[in-house]
Amino acid sequence: MKKFFSMFKEIGPGMLVAGAFVGTGTITTSIVAGTEHGYTLLWASVTAAVIITIILQEMTARLAMTTGEPLAKTVRDKLGLWASIIVITAIVGGNAVYSVGNLSGVNIAMGGLIEGIPASFWIILVTLIYWTLLMIGKYNVLEKTVTILVILMGLVFLINMIYVKPDYTNIITGLVVPTFELNHITLIIALIGTTVVPYNFYLHSTAVLERGWHKNARANVTLMRFDTIIPIFIGGLVTMAIGVVAATVLHPLHLSTGLEIQGASEMAMTLEPILGNIAYFLFSIGLFAAAVSSMPMAALSAAYVFTQSLGLSTDLKSTPFRLVFSFVSWVPVFFAVGVTNPVWTIVLAQSINGMLLPITAILVIYLINRKDISGTLRNNKALNIIGGCAVLFTIILGFLNIVQTFSS
Repeated sequence: MKKFFSMFKEIGPGMLVAGAFVGTGTITTSIVAGTEHGYTLLWASVTAAVIITIILQEMTARLAMTTGEPLAKTVRDKLGLWASIIVITAIVGGNAVYSVGNLSGVNIAMGGLIEGIPASFWIILVTLIYWTLLMIGKYNVLEKTVTILVILMGLVFLINMIYVKPDYTNIITGLVVPTFELNHITLIIALIGTTVVPYNFYLHSTAVLERGWHKNARANVTLMRFDTIIPIFIGGLVTMAIGVVAATVLHPLHLSTGLEIQGASEMAMTLEPILGNIAYFLFSIGLFAAAVSSMPMAALSAAYVFTQSLGLSTDLKSTPFRLVFSFVSWVPVFFAVGVTNPVWTIVLAQSINGMLLPITAILVIYLINRKDISGTLRNNKALNIIGGCAVLFTIILGFLNIVQTFSS
């Protein structure tokens, strides 16, 4: 028991992963899914997403521990420039799309909170603030505040899930029985893509190295797995709470009145049972914080992948590093200010991330299986089967999404 609690003190890299995926995308997609489909898509947003995340993040962390290098550098060293170019394109492009979704979250959160100020003002202001803090290397000034707000919002949803007295039998069924129709595919991929975030693989590998666990890889494997599983499981509980509350509170209104999620006012209704009249204000602040907490991570991870892949300086003040995080910070603004349906934009952004997931996942599985790279810490047959099934599942969903798009 003493060892168990001592490992809790070491949790860090895994919490970074969980903190990154519990953001605007998770909140919005889970509320949309719960409102429109009740408990029936919990298997995607919680069960499948959490299992796939744990499996792939554990492999990524183990690979970093065996090589002593961040994932992007390992890909370049072992697979060559072309593999790195594919990774750079997927991560930089995907993160830019991801940021459009987060800026749409700012649009939803602040667009109607203060009358007379357009959403575009908040989008530009938020980007300017976090980009400036990145430029001067002081993002941690903002990071701690918004992280606390996101954690508080997660706790409110967990408490609210118990307060609204959901149907626990239907929750269990929704978690373990996969049911969907072809026209649900985009939302399902979004539910998975908002949790299994591709850039998290690269952030996780770097964070593990910063802890020094690679210096005694075999001895630290148990600690790494504990650090990976517990925070991601907790993040999954928060995701489940959001979906369950939406299914309990809003799905009946969807069936009886045709309620659809169009903005913060509808989403804030999930918190009205416990917060009453202040639900809209507090939800908007929480959603705003979730958006702001994710955007700098997307910009930084893209810059790290670019510079590590090409052997360039990873110093925050180096020109290549600044150019990449500036690109991922500002290009999405030009798209976000013209968005007319921010909720659907967020769902679409998460689904694109889900479709890009197999690129990095396949590389990780290949590298962790090479004996000359991973040695005795390479995958066993069981992990390969589970990991292979996870990747195949996301590929099939992506294919079905393309089929559904062209057939509609």
